[in-house]
Amino acid sequence: MRLFAIDLDGTLLHSTHIISERNVSAVKQCQKNGDIVVIATGRAAFDAAHLLRFHELNCPIIGSNGAELRAEYEGEPIRKNTYVPSDESEAILNCLLKQNVYLQIYLEDEILMTYDATDQLMKKIKEEQGTNPSFQADKFLKSVHPQLTQYGVREVTDFSDVNFTQVMKIMIVSPKAVVLKQIQNDLSSRNCTVTSSGPFNLEVTASGSDKGMALQQFAERMGILLTATVAIGDHHNDLPMFRVAGTSIAMGNAEDTVKRLATYKTGHHDDDGVAMALETFRSIQVGHKGVQDGKYY
Repeated sequence: MRLFAIDLDGTLLHSTHIISERNVSAVKQCQKNGDIVVIATGRAAFDAAHLLRFHELNCPIIGSNGAELRAEYEGEPIRKNTYVPSDESEAILNCLLKQNVYLQIYLEDEILMTYDATDQLMKKIKEEQGTNPSFQADKFLKSVHPQLTQYGVREVTDFSDVNFTQVMKIMIVSPKAVVLKQIQNDLSSRNCTVTSSGPFNLEVTASGSDKGMALQQFAERMGILLTATVAIGDHHNDLPMFRVAGTSIAMGNAEDTVKRLATYKTGHHDDDGVAMALETFRSIQVGHKGVQDGKYY
């Protein structure tokens, strides 16, 4: 038995934000073979579940970059949430509000954002176009599309009524790289984990909460050795699970850093790179020393 941990955006999802028929078929074939396929995403677990239902897939979910786990074991549901400590989440939010950036706050059953957040973001795009000739608005909007169109978002006037004991993730989006860098520096002294799933965002979770830790905990719960785990992803927030998995596979469209740190590489997400990987690795025998006879494709 193998455990495959697969990212969504830029990985299992095409650039059209759907899961191709070939990828769906490959996931189902792995499950039919007795392997476990877990979705490991920065998206909220309920958002990921909504996508999977649309494509008639049923998989365990590691959501919010490892802050959520939704699975079933021996007929019993597994639900695990890791919250940013309330004093930290409030301090982090206050820090971010001073930067006047686009924010989303992830709770267990909804994502909060202010009603004017998207309009303000569009204004910042126009400002960036005016001051930075190399800025590509179309590339920016394509990159942040998953954040702007998530399922389960609720608009609020402000964040004054947020229950800070229930915050699992804070998402930050900005067209200005210098702003994101400054925020990352500002949060480096806070008790939290900061990563990104794209060039124009930052994602903040509890300290130590990431896809790698969640994958390790899930594998232990399932009784699967880490040598029998395969992680597939494309961006920086996938690196923690690359570090713990027995095998890591970078998408053809992955960041160069991700490719360098991966065990293997597969095709582009628009060319069904996940299916290529699953069709190859589901037939590999796993022994005590790890995955054998792997290959590039």
